[in-house]
Amino acid sequence: MKRYKAEEVNLIQFDKKKNLWIPQPTRFWILNKDLHKKISRLEEKGLIKKWENKISKDNELFKFFINLHKLEVKKRKRLLEEKYRNLKEEKAFKILLDDNLGIGSIRDFDKKPFKVKCLHLWTAYHLGDKDFENPIGEFVMKEIGQ
Repeated sequence: MKRYKAEEVNLIQFDKKKNLWIPQPTRFWILNKDLHKKISRLEEKGLIKKWENKISKDNELFKFFINLHKLEVKKRKRLLEEKYRNLKEEKAFKILLDDNLGIGSIRDFDKKPFKVKCLHLWTAYHLGDKDFENPIGEFVMKEIGQ
């Protein structure tokens, strides 16, 4: 059985064409094409909406995901200070300091209806960092036979 993983990307990346620094509020990405395709097939079945409804209706689950967003805000700030201090004056750095910018640039993450955005995002975090293991990522991996 193949063991998938998510790749951690730089929080701030330089775009040579635009000649500017671009913020990346999603630290983990699914780069494996096979896994990406399998997750896309699940999204085509309407599972994003189903998860949004499920999380919005279940207060415990809703709080769980809010706490993941808050944890990401803390981790992102720490990483900015540790790794990107030299870019403090850049707009990209300042954007990523926003407490309202959750995982995957989801805003208002503490309001209902809950926004899942995509299954790839939650699966990437589930695979990328033990602190971010979550029911969506667990469900996706189970559905694809992992």
